[in-house]
Amino acid sequence: MISARQRYHPSAAARLRAILESEFSRRKGVNPRYSLRAFARSVAIEHSTLSQLLRGKRAITWKSIRLIAGTMRWTGASVLELSSQRGFRFDSRAIAGRLGVSVDEVNVALTDLCLFGLIELKGE
Repeated sequence: MISARQRYHPSAAARLRAILESEFSRRKGVNPRYSLRAFARSVAIEHSTLSQLLRGKRAITWKSIRLIAGTMRWTGASVLELSSQRGFRFDSRAIAGRLGVSVDEVNVALTDLCLFGLIELKGE
């Protein structure tokens, strides 16, 4: 029997790689001299490790998913930060209003956080 953790790992790894690539490209677009070393510093990992992860030379483990996803400055990290506040509810519209992003971005971030195993959404 395959556990949920094993089942979702390839999807979570691919999604994290896509998030890393798009965020690095975005920052590089703003500042063409932005380096991989600076990006690695911002996500709190070694630049060589980040390079290997982006090129697919190193496997993305659950440990690296939690480490990187928890430290990145993306909508999901902002949602995580909000969720630690008292009386927080996972209401996409309210979160979008507080963060100044679209409801769709919040829903994608919540999906990512569930996929990465950083949150678990349950019914009432």
